[in-house]
Amino acid sequence: MEPFLYLIARKYYQEYNGDLSEIAFIFPNRRAGIFFQKYLAEVAGKPIFSPDIFTINDFFQKLSPYRPADRISMLFILYKEYGKLGHSDESFDDFVFWGDMLLNDFDDVDKYVADARQLFRNIKELKEIDESFDYLTKNQIDAIKQFWSNFNPINESKKKIEFLSIWEILFSLYSNFKERLKEKKLAYEGMIFRDVAEKAMAGNLPDTGYKKIVFIGLNVLSRSEEIVMKKLKDRGIADFYWDDASPYVKDKHNKASYFLSKNRILFPSELEIDITGETGHRQHIETIGIPSAVGQAKQAGEIIENLIRENKIPDVKKAINTAIVLPDEHLLLPVLYSVPGEIDPLNVTMGYTLSNTPVAGLIESIFDLQKHLKMQKGNAAFYHRNVLSLLSHRYIMLSGEKDIFALSNDIRRYNKVFIDAKELEINDLLKKIFVPIYDIRQAAEYLLDILEYMQMNTDPDEKSEASDYTSLSPLEKEFLYHYYITINRLKEVITEYDIPMNVPTFFRLVTKMTGNISIPFRGEPLSGLQIMGVLETRALDFENLIVLSVNEGIFPIRKTANTFIPYNLRKGFGLSTTEHQDSIYAYYFYRMIYRAKNIFLLYDTRTEGTETGEMSRYLYQLKYHYRLPIKEKLITYNISVNDAAPLVVTKTGPIMEKLQRFLEGGDKALSASAINIYINCPLQFYLKSVERIQPDDDVSENIEASTFGSIYHKVMEYIYQRLQGQLVTADILEKIQKDEKSLTRFIETAFAECYYQKKEPSALTGQNFLAGEIIRKYVKKTLTADRKLTPFRYIESERLIEMEHDFGGTKKVRLKAFIDRIDEKDGTVRIIDYKSGIRPGSGANREITFKSIDELFDPEIKNRPKAVMQVFMYAMMYSRLQPGYRIEPGIYYLRSLFENKFNWLIYYKPERISEAVHDFAPFDKEFVSSFNKCLNRIFDQEIPFTQTPHTEICEYCEFASICKR
Repeated sequence: MEPFLYLIARKYYQEYNGDLSEIAFIFPNRRAGIFFQKYLAEVAGKPIFSPDIFTINDFFQKLSPYRPADRISMLFILYKEYGKLGHSDESFDDFVFWGDMLLNDFDDVDKYVADARQLFRNIKELKEIDESFDYLTKNQIDAIKQFWSNFNPINESKKKIEFLSIWEILFSLYSNFKERLKEKKLAYEGMIFRDVAEKAMAGNLPDTGYKKIVFIGLNVLSRSEEIVMKKLKDRGIADFYWDDASPYVKDKHNKASYFLSKNRILFPSELEIDITGETGHRQHIETIGIPSAVGQAKQAGEIIENLIRENKIPDVKKAINTAIVLPDEHLLLPVLYSVPGEIDPLNVTMGYTLSNTPVAGLIESIFDLQKHLKMQKGNAAFYHRNVLSLLSHRYIMLSGEKDIFALSNDIRRYNKVFIDAKELEINDLLKKIFVPIYDIRQAAEYLLDILEYMQMNTDPDEKSEASDYTSLSPLEKEFLYHYYITINRLKEVITEYDIPMNVPTFFRLVTKMTGNISIPFRGEPLSGLQIMGVLETRALDFENLIVLSVNEGIFPIRKTANTFIPYNLRKGFGLSTTEHQDSIYAYYFYRMIYRAKNIFLLYDTRTEGTETGEMSRYLYQLKYHYRLPIKEKLITYNISVNDAAPLVVTKTGPIMEKLQRFLEGGDKALSASAINIYINCPLQFYLKSVERIQPDDDVSENIEASTFGSIYHKVMEYIYQRLQGQLVTADILEKIQKDEKSLTRFIETAFAECYYQKKEPSALTGQNFLAGEIIRKYVKKTLTADRKLTPFRYIESERLIEMEHDFGGTKKVRLKAFIDRIDEKDGTVRIIDYKSGIRPGSGANREITFKSIDELFDPEIKNRPKAVMQVFMYAMMYSRLQPGYRIEPGIYYLRSLFENKFNWLIYYKPERISEAVHDFAPFDKEFVSSFNKCLNRIFDQEIPFTQTPHTEICEYCEFASICKR
């Protein structure tokens, strides 16, 4: 296979006897020029003076007196000129988006040498088109007429009127903007191209100093390029070579031929060169569908290994005959990690966009942090989600992993929704990060300070025990450096032009700038496996070609340019349109594959979001239009989910040892809730109570049901603890109900203890305030219910009872109970359990009614009255500690407090008639018997821990992901 550039290098070397010093060669990109020099060296076989090599952009800059301006500076200059035209009331923050769009449009207008005055005219009478646009073709005039006839802002929408008001000033804005740039000897790319083209049209094109200028491998030409190339051709010093040997590129039905047929007529070649090279070689074309982006990278690595085994890459040290092409630059790093180790060196010709680097993720987290900044009592406080996200970043972890973990756990443990900046300043780096930002100059210094610190402090400090640094790689330091110089440049421009903007706009500008900056990878350009983007393939040929992401929307790219100039006007004035883009990418593809022998085209088969998983139109064209023999392969991953096998935990020796800790002499005790969990699901009991597995803590911004209940319990305890041992009357409770100040203090104190987990209470705000008010209503309703029972003697709340219980002759289990409230009336002791959750069941009151004691322990019953089991267990334990008392168990369902006939009693209903349980004693013996049977099942080594048969229980289980229910 003789590459296109090799054929031209050989012909020119032969034609000029090796003396090419007065010839300039112009290429579409730098890479093509480097390969051309390589081929010249191969043809010469000896040292020669290299001719001058330019890209088309470099060549135009050489002929122009202007220096390229950076985009941010141009945005500021454009905004100032826009303000001078009577739009000074629009802020820079609102201007940025469409100002950037105008820069693209002005660039197009100049590259295609369009008449800006005519383009930006407000044409109200269509006859003006006929009088003023005689230099345009009929098709162009028809396109312009169609736009202005359809676009009639009179009595039309506000948007059309706004468009027209801006359109009327565009020519003045365009002209004034260019004048300001010229004063500074600056220009955008299109302005440079137009300057050179206009000089060429005026006959003032500077002498290039070359006897011959050779344009090689170009495709679509702008109007300015056509003008300059024609002028050089008329001087007799220009020569042109078009890589259109591929029959696909010549096919008039293929969009790839859109420009080249015209170019060959306008700019023919002087020398006869058979650019077809070696024809007739058999191509191996393989399409591979893979449901993964990273999977494509891994597959590319496997293809390379196969090519090595088949000797299609004869020298792994010089695999220059092979290229991996990445239409999606995000796959660069996965590909680099997937290339076989024996391939060395690698030559990455594409840059890696700064916005894809880890430091970009860090800066984005910092932006989010500042966006949600809140002032509390004059102090800066940061939102917990942004804080935790930032703390989990690897670069932050390098500043002291141990301390960072401790800080993160502290935020979760104490449920800190907004964290004071002072609490976060645990090391020097975090002291720099957790600082409130109020203006853009402060923002620039803030980011520069952080990046400089990270760049200078990435080596381990051997003297500091707290330091847990791991050195950053040279590549990561390069990322930091490029981010630093980008933000520093933005700071300089902001200072120079002194344009007011808010901090979010500054952050958006940083993101915009870094999105346009690519970090070049250094490598040996003329040896090794080539990894490149689509644009870098222009004019280059490879024997082995692996192209990833050959998906519709990626290759060809689905990207609509943001423009202020409507399609019809673009078409009418000869500017670039979507047809240009379609043609360009079709040419790239068909030219690229023409001389390759082994072609592997990989595409992603996944359908996610807006991605359809559809392979590119080019693959369909190869298969159905050109009917090429293509080997098709579809790689799938077996991700089918079989029914999860039942989980059974056998009580082995180690597990029995853990269970022994609940028995006499152990250090653990069983609670009523733990026993209820066992009855519902033995496996959940094992995970939660035996293995003590706890779900990851997270900050809860809203009061969860369990926390809500704890706060209510605590408020009731505060209210009644002052009355311990006293006779409680209706008057006392009514007075408490009306004491809003004390209730507020109790609620805030309960929040501090149960939710914020701190000693000092504080005023509630937001949703917590609303939750507090709901608790206030529940508390008042509880006191209203209690008033109906007065007078009674309050004994205590939140009573902890621990005892050993004999359940198998020689076996004793340790039990514990937290009784919500104990009071006494007329010699009867009430054991009350508060239930803050929604009462299941309907009017049947299933949770306060039971048919038999066995029902309380039967796991097969769907709506088992587990609350009755719990309060009966409390009654049993209390009766052992305080024998001789009549014990009356009861349940306060908070949701029932608002019913007209609130009832806290438990009812025994063996058949149709139910009776209230005023005394636990008649049920004691039977309860203990069933209770002991349950305990025996827990500690019986032959009975494993199994899953519940009732899957509805699994819906809110913490361990559902383990069980796969």
